Amino acid sequence: MTAIAGPPLIHDAESLDDDALRALLAYPEGLQRPLLRANFIASIDGAVTYDGSGRKLGTATDRRVFRRLREVADVVLVGASTATSAPYLDMGLSADAQAWRLGHGLAPVQPVAVVSSRAVVPTALLQATVPPIVLVSAHADREARAALARSAACVVELPGPLVSSADIRAALGDMGLLRVLVEGGPTLFSRLVADDEIDELCLTTSPMMVVGPARRIAASASHTAVPMVRRGILTGDDGTLIVRWAKA
Repeated sequence: MTAIAGPPLIHDAESLDDDALRALLAYPEGLQRPLLRANFIASIDGAVTYDGSGRKLGTATDRRVFRRLREVADVVLVGASTATSAPYLDMGLSADAQAWRLGHGLAPVQPVAVVSSRAVVPTALLQATVPPIVLVSAHADREARAALARSAACVVELPGPLVSSADIRAALGDMGLLRVLVEGGPTLFSRLVADDEIDELCLTTSPMMVVGPARRIAASASHTAVPMVRRGILTGDDGTLIVRWAKA
């Protein structure tokens, strides 16, 4: 969604075809460094899961926008735990999505970038349609790093015992991957927020309240305030509300 002066634009998702949604969600032109955009869903009262699953909060509008958000990104960034629990073997870009990407200077397909300080990545992911990028600590177990190096994955070793947020951005930038979609999980996202490395957040509010022990989208031992401004609002006939927030 392009930044505008004055009040944020409100769009009815049903009134937009897929190309119009892609144009609305496209990253800014002329990026000089990676822009990290996160995508999360929560209930009205802030729960990120219902009965242990975030997918149970999903709506038709959210799923449609979720696909378009992927289609306009260079890379999808996830933590190792999320890569284990979610299907990242095939990003499933349709022919028309690939045509849109080619027409806007993007590669026809996109990799998943997995952050794993311990160099532990699901074996199945290493056989993904598009080989993943794996960001690992140079301090990780030598045998684990050697096993990754023998796979089709693009392995990037980064300094320090833990892969830092700044090194993640720098590594993706070095590979020319400037449009970054962060899909979690909460641990990686929380660290990126705490380190002030999240530029945008597309937050879907699911039209339900969920009472229970569910956590919030980000958690940290200490408070971190990141002022943000609205850049666009999407509404769905199913009650879904999606707001794109950008760092002020």
